[in-house]
Amino acid sequence: MTDVDIKKLAELSRLSIDDQEVRQLEQEIPEILDFVDQIQDAKLAGTEKEVGEHYNIMREDVEPHESGKHTKEMVDAMPDSKDGYLKVRKIIQQD
Repeated sequence: MTDVDIKKLAELSRLSIDDQEVRQLEQEIPEILDFVDQIQDAKLAGTEKEVGEHYNIMREDVEPHESGKHTKEMVDAMPDSKDGYLKVRKIIQQD
C-alpha cells in the first residue's frame, strides 16, 4: 500500500493520522493482510470436515414459559432499576 492509499483509507474511516503513522501503517498493513490471508486459508481448510449424520438436530419446544415471566425477578436483582427497565452503566466512551 502506498501513502496515498493509507491517507485515503484514513479519510474514509474518518481518522486523522500524521506522517509518522502513515509510515508505520505502510509497514503494518501488508503484515495484517498476510495474517488475514492465513486465517482465510485455515478457515477454508477446515470446511472439508465430515459432519456425520447428526447435524442440526432440533428439539420441540414443548413447554415455553410465558413472556415476561422472569422480568420482575431480573428487575428486582438489578440495582437502580425501575418501571420494568434494567439500568446498566454506560460502556461507550469517546476519546
